[in-house]
Amino acid sequence: IIASRLPEEARKWIIERVDKNMDWEAIQNALRLTRKERDYLDNNPNLLPVSELIHYKDVQNLIQTKLARLSKKAALDKDSVRLWLKYLDDEGYDVLSNIDGDNNRFTIAWISKWQKPILQRQDIVCVDSTHKTCKSFIRSSDSCYLFTIVCKNLDTNKGCPVGFMITNSE
Repeated sequence: IIASRLPEEARKWIIERVDKNMDWEAIQNALRLTRKERDYLDNNPNLLPVSELIHYKDVQNLIQTKLARLSKKAALDKDSVRLWLKYLDDEGYDVLSNIDGDNNRFTIAWISKWQKPILQRQDIVCVDSTHKTCKSFIRSSDSCYLFTIVCKNLDTNKGCPVGFMITNSE
């Protein structure tokens, strides 16, 4: 937040909580005034506690800023995707990447080391498709689709995501 209605002290306080992975509910609880503080304010009606200036949107904006900072490995989306693919590969994921810049199409798929054996012992798998998950990093006017392979985990008897694919081609 470059130009904020919040005092810098309040903004820093929120950032400290967001960096500790606190959500709005936890931050809201931390903002509650003690009985002594409320009594003091009742006797000094011209005072406005900084906590009264902090709203849901202030916290959400700072959470979104943190998530964007964590999820983008480079300023350009195309470079960020390449860095994420390298990171996944370095971490032992099986990664498929087919980027066809000439036709403005791409397909990226990945599966982790722990997901692979679960998938390999399945007879039945389901594919879930989520349309318009994000914008294409090749051509921003294109929407992307997230496909998730889900199967029954034989150890827990619950659905388990075992692979992912993002593409801008239906």
